[in-house]
Amino acid sequence: MSVRARLLSAAASDMGRRRTNNEDRYYVDAERGIFAVIDGVGGHAAGEQAAAIAVDVIRERLERQTGTPEDRIREGIALANNEIFRQAKSRADWAGMACVLTVALIEDDVVTVGHVGDSRLYLLTPGAIRKVTSDHSPIGEREDNGDISEADAMRHPRRNEIFRDVGTAERAPDDPAFIEITRFDMPADGAILLCSDGLTDLIGSAEIRAGLERYAPDFELAIQALIDAANHAGGKDNITIVVVASPGYRPQPAALTHAMTKARERKSFGWTFLVVGLIFGFGGGLAVPLVRNQFADAGPRTILVGAGGITAALNQAHSGDTVLIPQGKYKERVVLREGVTVRAQRPSSVTLISPDGGPPVVGRKLQSGMLEGVWIQGDLDAPASVGIDLVDSSPTIAYVRITGVGTGIAIEGAATPVITSNQILNNLGAGIDVKANAQPRIENNQIAANGNGTQGAPKPGVEVEEHARPVLKDNSISDNAAEPVWIHGHLWQPGDFQENFFGGLPAKKAIRLPDEPAPVVKKGHN
Repeated sequence: MSVRARLLSAAASDMGRRRTNNEDRYYVDAERGIFAVIDGVGGHAAGEQAAAIAVDVIRERLERQTGTPEDRIREGIALANNEIFRQAKSRADWAGMACVLTVALIEDDVVTVGHVGDSRLYLLTPGAIRKVTSDHSPIGEREDNGDISEADAMRHPRRNEIFRDVGTAERAPDDPAFIEITRFDMPADGAILLCSDGLTDLIGSAEIRAGLERYAPDFELAIQALIDAANHAGGKDNITIVVVASPGYRPQPAALTHAMTKARERKSFGWTFLVVGLIFGFGGGLAVPLVRNQFADAGPRTILVGAGGITAALNQAHSGDTVLIPQGKYKERVVLREGVTVRAQRPSSVTLISPDGGPPVVGRKLQSGMLEGVWIQGDLDAPASVGIDLVDSSPTIAYVRITGVGTGIAIEGAATPVITSNQILNNLGAGIDVKANAQPRIENNQIAANGNGTQGAPKPGVEVEEHARPVLKDNSISDNAAEPVWIHGHLWQPGDFQENFFGGLPAKKAIRLPDEPAPVVKKGHN
């Protein structure tokens, strides 16, 4: 039986930030078309043992090419299940060990998937991602049925409960409500991604797609960026990812392309981001991190920040250049320049801190430019008044995390910036303050837990001043001290604000119009 020729594949597993061992396992045999992710369940070393048993038994069965792909997968998973169940009785500390798993077998350009539990398989084509497997869990089932959103499922306290596993009871290959089997053609321009829930509990499907598209065809780099993103978001579990792509999978990095062209229309939203060292595509320091192009007149240059700091590098830059910031903390004010991209060299590695209580990043009278992939962090003793302050400026702000300042982003004047795919969290004032005449496009951001400053009234996630006309789409705006959105004045269009996730609130309750007169309460009537 033939396997699709020239399949591209990559895989990695990471312990995460809160675990002391790794109970995940993966298996990749591109020549035979066998790919699997296994997530062990059980205390101490029991989960690791269950996952190791599953890998060995399933691999052995799938390598024997007798029977249909479905039969082989069913038999392999059932054999693994019963071996785990048998060995669990041999040691007291292995009692109850089990695993969840997703296995893909690719033959004759057809993918056959065997699945038990809450690991996942996604199918990606350029510009699209679809979850193929079902989550065998109470919360996952509600998400799959459309009863709750992906974002709500990711935050739900019961999201890790499962009602199917491999190993806690004896099973036969055809037992009902045990192995979920799915078949589909492998698209010539498609890819599949298998992963454990250490990724999907923290990173939404939109961000997974953006990360893969951003790095393709360097899937090792894409996987590492996704792992970094999950760790940056808390890394509460082991993280394992396997990617398998057809040679024709060559998507454009849609998220950044849209941010720069202001033209992409989004059809879905996953709030958890990319949490922000995330999945923007300059990881690993780029393939060839140039200090600067010695042929300065030949085209755009990449300037690596050195001992003189970011400002010194920016002073050398011209429109079209990129200033690349190595890992570290920088206590200086970054003044954006016309047409210049300022970018972290590696995801999650650059922190900007105000030198004097003013904004760490400012833009003044810019028509273009970009800030990408940094973390703006407030000083606990003297938090910055504003994280990013834009006046008459229209740069793109992408994949930036802003925490612990006064107002996250302030936008004022003749400004039409693109604010996309950022995390604006735990700031004292509003997450974003859009002032008079500004018309930013604000989309696909997480704006949460802002407005809890000790002085003054609670603030919303986004505050829109009179005569400002922002467009908000596909943002997650929730858990702020006041309502998600305040809109001052009367010149506003509901359609510019309603296509967002407000933590379960309907738009009518999420959007407050502070200038509306209070309702008249008639007295004297019962």
